[in-house]
Amino acid sequence: MRFLGSLFYTYLWHSFNVWLGYFYNFNRKKHTSGIERIPTDKPVIFCSNHPNAFMDAIMVGSAVTRRTWFLARSDVFRKKWLANFLTFIGIIPIYRLLEGAENLQKNDETFDKCSKMLEEKKAIIIFSEGLCIQERRLRKLKKGTARIAFGSEERNNFDLDLTIIPVGINYSKTPWKFRSGLYIEYGEPFSLSKYKELYQQDKPRAMNVFTRELEERMRKTLVIIEHKENDELVNILEEMFLEEWCEEKKLDVKNHKDTHVVSKEIAEIINVTTNNNPEVVHSLKEDVVEYKTLLEKYKLRDWLLRPKNIEGMGAGSLLKDFAYFFFLFPLWIFGVITNYLPYKIPYLIAQKIVKHIEWHASVNGTISVFLWQIFFGLESLAVALIFRDWWILAGFMILMPISGVIAQEYWVRMKKSKGRTSLIRAFKKNRADIERAVVLRAGITQDMQMLRSKN
Repeated sequence: MRFLGSLFYTYLWHSFNVWLGYFYNFNRKKHTSGIERIPTDKPVIFCSNHPNAFMDAIMVGSAVTRRTWFLARSDVFRKKWLANFLTFIGIIPIYRLLEGAENLQKNDETFDKCSKMLEEKKAIIIFSEGLCIQERRLRKLKKGTARIAFGSEERNNFDLDLTIIPVGINYSKTPWKFRSGLYIEYGEPFSLSKYKELYQQDKPRAMNVFTRELEERMRKTLVIIEHKENDELVNILEEMFLEEWCEEKKLDVKNHKDTHVVSKEIAEIINVTTNNNPEVVHSLKEDVVEYKTLLEKYKLRDWLLRPKNIEGMGAGSLLKDFAYFFFLFPLWIFGVITNYLPYKIPYLIAQKIVKHIEWHASVNGTISVFLWQIFFGLESLAVALIFRDWWILAGFMILMPISGVIAQEYWVRMKKSKGRTSLIRAFKKNRADIERAVVLRAGITQDMQMLRSKN
């Protein structure tokens, strides 16, 4: 059974890397940092934030080469068949007060199981906040991580050499959406043995000191928006300046590791200014809200009003679009026909059954992983039976995924072309509003540059 579990985990690891990598525009080598510091021969606890349900565990685990196990809330184990499957693939139940105070004592069994796994030099993922909320903040850490870590070391006279690795999962502003971005930072590992003497003298104090240090280390890996009322402001400012500031810093705007640097800078500017000069942020927010309202009125996106994009609009860009659409149209049609259902069905299921936004991507993404493989197999079988030609079958199997990627890019380009058309139409219909939007954008840019120079 252990061999089958390991085999199935390997299949899931590769599947998630390919399909969920595309879902999140995520490459484990390109869009992570710190993987090279993860020990392969020691017990490890990955301590992560938790904004996106079980998608977090999937992405953190599939980004590293060693196998991982993780703790999940106990209510998903209520059905026996599901509990058996979750246990089979390496998921361990953790009991919270929300699932009933009478169940909390069962955590002793969970902690004992974790200790035994760490004794076997395995790696466990723990979401140290203890709850899942989709926001760019780190909530106060629960004591569960410290209990498992110190309990395991105490059982082994602090000879485990347990390594703690803080992890920051950084989704873009829309983590529930297909093709949004993701960057994972594996922070500097540290050994629990440094707390041995303090723990032997004062257990509660050692656990508190450890938890505070872990929280500080996790914060360094994350984009933190300290004030909830600034969430939307930072999101809009990111949309406006992420690309421009990346270009200024000679960073790759398509690399989430690079955009993470700029996202942290924008969030920190707003954090510091809110703490020191809240009236400045209030004034900035008023301009941003007015600017966003004008864009929404004409169904425009910010990138259309960037100076270099306005200058680049003309006959040349229209010709490029026409050539792109004309020559790739057959592949777009083929890609839509062969890939649309496994793309759309999981989304509709998630829309139907998900009540909390934190679960949308987890349901949509994981169903699409398996459904696409099923469709790929069935469509390939149909082609094989109809044409009975190995060359045609091989061509279809290569072309189906490639055309699906092309269809997605084609659709994005169509929306951008439509956006340019909408801008031209809006300018002709109400020139004053568009000019006002351009003036507002220039003012916001100037304000942000001023705040940036002070930060």
